[in-house]
Amino acid sequence: MVVPDTRSTWPFAAALRSATVMASPFTVALVTRWIEDGTADTLLRFIRNETTARQKLVAEILPRGIYKADPLSFNIWVDLPSLWNRAAFVEHMRSTGIGVVASDAFTTDGTPPEAVRVCLGGPITRPRLVAGLEYMAHALEESPALVSAFL
Repeated sequence: MVVPDTRSTWPFAAALRSATVMASPFTVALVTRWIEDGTADTLLRFIRNETTARQKLVAEILPRGIYKADPLSFNIWVDLPSLWNRAAFVEHMRSTGIGVVASDAFTTDGTPPEAVRVCLGGPITRPRLVAGLEYMAHALEESPALVSAFL
């Protein structure tokens, strides 16, 4: 293609991208095969079993009432005790391998609550998740000053 001038290049490129954006034919073929041969159902069952198992670990380790969860989710929402602020808690949890994100990223209006979203998924193994959740439970039961003394 030849565009009339340099200035026309950007709108033309944007129009071309929007007209040709599509799923990769390889990906479509792979997913179609997985649906037809039952692999997709097997993967879905595995994922649902894993989310259920990880949510069960949360229920066994974290103090009741401090978090909100969905049994089919790889995330929980933790309302922090009054002694913690979200930035300090995120920093405290950084070394655990568990993804912890301050509520700021999920707030669109007003002041974010002192809360965090905790990711239970990703490449972390169940034993490492258990260790991280135990570390978190300890932190949630103590003041930041006392917890930092144990690092």
